[in-house]
Amino acid sequence: MSGIKYFSGLEVIMAAKEVEKNGHRFYSTMSERASDPLLKELFTWLAQDEVEHLRRLSQLEANYQEGVFADAEEEFLPYLSQFSATKIFPDAKRLEAVLKTESADIQALDMAIEAEEKFAEYFLKASSLAQTEDGKEAFSWLAGEEVRHAKILRERRDKYSGE
Repeated sequence: MSGIKYFSGLEVIMAAKEVEKNGHRFYSTMSERASDPLLKELFTWLAQDEVEHLRRLSQLEANYQEGVFADAEEEFLPYLSQFSATKIFPDAKRLEAVLKTESADIQALDMAIEAEEKFAEYFLKASSLAQTEDGKEAFSWLAGEEVRHAKILRERRDKYSGE
């Protein structure tokens, strides 16, 4: 991607796609390795949902050209640099370390909640800065999806805390 001060709408979408790919990897790994059957099912569903998000982002790519976010770059760029640095979802090394602990399921839920909340914020910001109606609509939909994921994960986390 070009230098950070030249991030475009297309590059925002490409960054979002990378995060969704990381989310798919994270949820796929957790669906295979979670010890709780209900969590396995939840993580499998979330992995499949990330594929739908990738499809939606791929459709959106065609609607963006260089400079879509040019009017508000100063406001949006800190979000981009944050997400490229942290990748939102944990990297494979961190995930493997968590999976070796006795509380792996709980920690995975906590990491997933945090990631979904951060990405919801990212998409809300993208929606507010998008200069096309279909862009605003798509980013808003994606933000809602991430909020929905965080809520479902939090509910599951609360059930674990209550057990």
